Amino acid sequence: MQDKIDLLVLPAIKNIEEIVRGVLKPIRLTKGKFCDLEFRFKDNALSLIHSGVDIKNFSYVWLSSYWGSRDLAYAVKLYLEHFMIRHTFVEKATSKVTDQIIFALNHISIPNTFFIDNPDISNCVETIEDICGYPLIIKDITGSGGKSSVLIGNRIELIRESARLDKHKKYLFQKYIPNEYDWGILISNGKVVSAEQSYPEVGEFRNNSCNGATEVFMGLEFVPEHVKKMALQASSALGLSWSRSDIVVDKDTNIAYLMEVNRCPGVTAGTSEVVGAQDFLRSHLKTEPAFVIDQQLPVILLSQTKREGT
Repeated sequence: MQDKIDLLVLPAIKNIEEIVRGVLKPIRLTKGKFCDLEFRFKDNALSLIHSGVDIKNFSYVWLSSYWGSRDLAYAVKLYLEHFMIRHTFVEKATSKVTDQIIFALNHISIPNTFFIDNPDISNCVETIEDICGYPLIIKDITGSGGKSSVLIGNRIELIRESARLDKHKKYLFQKYIPNEYDWGILISNGKVVSAEQSYPEVGEFRNNSCNGATEVFMGLEFVPEHVKKMALQASSALGLSWSRSDIVVDKDTNIAYLMEVNRCPGVTAGTSEVVGAQDFLRSHLKTEPAFVIDQQLPVILLSQTKREGT
């Protein structure tokens, strides 16, 4: 193995410098952006250039994606595979609809959901009400951070808000699960490595930190076993080795529901997420820890924009 690993992290993960410091092998880090990636097709030859460097020259690529960049990530994967450059797993382009199908077929509990590829729902209102009830949430199937999510309380709101949706996007309708917080369970190589609870701001139905939610990091011993099991099942069903599952527990029935699985979860400095990310990176680079990391991290309260979100 080379004395120094040239590592491209595409896209760059928040606090990647802290993660890399936990790896013994010397690493030359490049923080990537999809917007800096050039696809050059010339004279029947292809090159993928990031900030002036052909990505086939990197030793390893930590490759991941958001909903809107999954096609680009998969294209990069094809290129890296051709030149036998080691990299993390990515999928073909997917959406929240394909995820819901996979979860349902694997008997993982999800909220009642309806989808139709038609912006005009006038013929489906009663069906949506029968499946989802009220309140329900309208979600962009490739949206992040809950930016396009709308909470609907009745038929009048459903019809009005549906008519206002961007006709260039696609949306699903999902039963709203009353909750006090959601669990964010980080999975690395088939094991739970970090857990947090996200508490929404007063009057806010979204549990995303980018919408003001407060994060509370918990010791794994405080996470209910069925919540950890659900996150592991979801990661396995999607074939992922690095992910975070967002899980809510109905405050009235105590039933847990899987909301979403993030393929590019953010990492908060000084938390168990860093420990998990270091473990993931070392396992792929096949290196040892640079120092001993205390796994018994205290409970940490944070409010920070970092999650892909539902």
